Amino acid sequence: MNISATNRGLAMRTRTMRWMGLAALGLLLVGGPAEASEDELSMTVLPARVAVVDGAVSPFQAHHWMKDGYVGGIRAFSARHVSPGGVSFETEGHAVVDEHDLGWMMAVEKEGLGYLHADLEAFRKYYSTFGGSYKYFGALQANTTQRELEMDMGTLDVTGGLTREGWPGLTFQYEREVKNGVKSRLTWATVTDNGGAARKIAPSWQEIDEVVNTFALALAQPFAGFDLKAEQKWEFVRAENLREERQLSTSSVTSDGKLRRQEQAPHANLATTTLEAKRSFLGDKLHTAGAYRMGRLRAREFETISEYDANGNPRSFSNAENKPNNRADSTYRSHTWTGHAAVTPWPWLQVATKLKAEVVRREGNSTYRQESTDPPDTTINSTIVSDTKNAAARFGEGVTLRFTGIPRTALYSELEFEQSRVRLREDRKGVAGQSSPSSNDVFNRTTITHLQRGTGTVGARITPTARVDVTSHLRRRVYVTDYDDQSETSPGSTTAKSAFFDGQTITTNEFMTRVAYKVARWLKPALRYQFRNEDYATRAENQAITKTLMQSHIYTADLLWQPAEPLVMTGSFSRQTAVTSTPARYAAGGSNTPAFNADVNTWLLSADYTPPRHPSLALSGSAQYSVADNFNDFSAVGLPLGETFDRLDLTSGITWSPVGDSSLKAEYAFYHYNGGGAEEPGDYNAHVIWLEAAKKF
Repeated sequence: MNISATNRGLAMRTRTMRWMGLAALGLLLVGGPAEASEDELSMTVLPARVAVVDGAVSPFQAHHWMKDGYVGGIRAFSARHVSPGGVSFETEGHAVVDEHDLGWMMAVEKEGLGYLHADLEAFRKYYSTFGGSYKYFGALQANTTQRELEMDMGTLDVTGGLTREGWPGLTFQYEREVKNGVKSRLTWATVTDNGGAARKIAPSWQEIDEVVNTFALALAQPFAGFDLKAEQKWEFVRAENLREERQLSTSSVTSDGKLRRQEQAPHANLATTTLEAKRSFLGDKLHTAGAYRMGRLRAREFETISEYDANGNPRSFSNAENKPNNRADSTYRSHTWTGHAAVTPWPWLQVATKLKAEVVRREGNSTYRQESTDPPDTTINSTIVSDTKNAAARFGEGVTLRFTGIPRTALYSELEFEQSRVRLREDRKGVAGQSSPSSNDVFNRTTITHLQRGTGTVGARITPTARVDVTSHLRRRVYVTDYDDQSETSPGSTTAKSAFFDGQTITTNEFMTRVAYKVARWLKPALRYQFRNEDYATRAENQAITKTLMQSHIYTADLLWQPAEPLVMTGSFSRQTAVTSTPARYAAGGSNTPAFNADVNTWLLSADYTPPRHPSLALSGSAQYSVADNFNDFSAVGLPLGETFDRLDLTSGITWSPVGDSSLKAEYAFYHYNGGGAEEPGDYNAHVIWLEAAKKF
């Protein structure tokens, strides 16, 4: 992949997005009929929004999805017109071009004939450029990606159809999804201090240029009491990605250590055919539906991994990862059948059932080439050739009951089950090049995997009085995976070993309850409690079962208070406690890793006030404060990697409506973030001012 060409492509697409925004804005202004002003027309203009950031800009942008500096544009626009002939036209959208925040919708409909809808959405997402932190390294002020991280995303959806009476219902759809930009990744590289200690806290980034085009045709027609529908869909995915990881050190965090780049070019073509049938019986007391879908996927990916030293020279370090010009191909075919039935024998009882069966077959092959000469001499040392065949059969069942026979009470229950049998054949071998293949490159196995999944839920909503509302549910999930190795390479002929898991069981228990009490029309408190517990039990060959626990509690209190007609206030407090425990906490010799606690407290307050003597004014304000103190959980064992921060968001605004169809609004916000004991360089204070004007014509 040519990086400079990619950057030029990114710049070109950035300019294209700007022109798309201007074009969308033009369509907003002139796309509707001239008579639209006689029906409905409104616009909200954003003359200015200015963000001034004192500190780290990229965390501010990542937290708030907001560009620093000045932006302006159209915050909202809408128009609607209905002609005497029954043709309706509707459009709406927004265009804040400098922030790549664009949206446009158009709908044209003719009653009894058809419709055409178009929807365009484009936005930019920001990512923090900073890596992790480690107390004993101190603050690494330059522990960043050295690149701006922002991703432009967009979707264009065009749908049309015929609705003429007596004709089959024909619809078509075209959708285009794009991603272009650079985002952060969690595959962090190593930072080493002067004493040789190393921690995976150096940030990495990935450049993505992805386009997905989808076409679909659907035909719907009633026949013999059935509603029949057929759909054919084609999807084409193309992408070019580049990921970079750079090792750093505390002595020279900008250029020390090796650089690794991974270039990927995945392509995939997917075609699906879906047939559906629905029918109601017994005076609409029984609803049935069935569907069949056939899917066919062909995918291909090219990949190159390259390593360089700090000066950009090609190198092969220990455990070299120079993998030039690799390729993988795969095919995937699936047949899926589903059935659904819902019956209401009495008004107070509803029962629904569903069934699913699926057959899947996948085949894949790949070549993985290794160049380990230092420096690389463009001659392949060895190649790994892999071939896999995978076949699976899945069955699923589900039933849902809802009972309302008890006054002021609704009870419901859901049960879902799934059983799968997966057969995997894996064959891998090494081919000599400049060097002999490693024994690690020889492996084959046949494994049959049995999977069972079950989910059960019971819940209730009870309103014993008009003032009290209680909602609760209990859910349990059990996932069981059992591996049965039918054959595998003899241990004496290879050091490779990929078939060493015997199985895993994951058990999840969840409970939620919420109590709302309406003390009066002006006072409504509510309490909510959420509990989640996940137990992992993993069985490896010739080893004891490994158990891991993840558990969280969330306590939330909400309050709606309206002490006077013009004043409405809301408040909320949430405390989340979470713990992760692994067998490492029981290690001997003082080297154990204790359970990790992650606790966060959040307060939220808001108020809206309209002065009785000045009804054209509306005042608003809000405050949100979050704090976490999880930094020292691992200090005793040299792993102080927990997150400590406090975050404060304050907003205030005033809206003036001199007449009913126009308004002016000014808003100010203060955003604060402090990494606290983690000594992160990503702290900031930000001031933001908005000015808006709205008008209905």
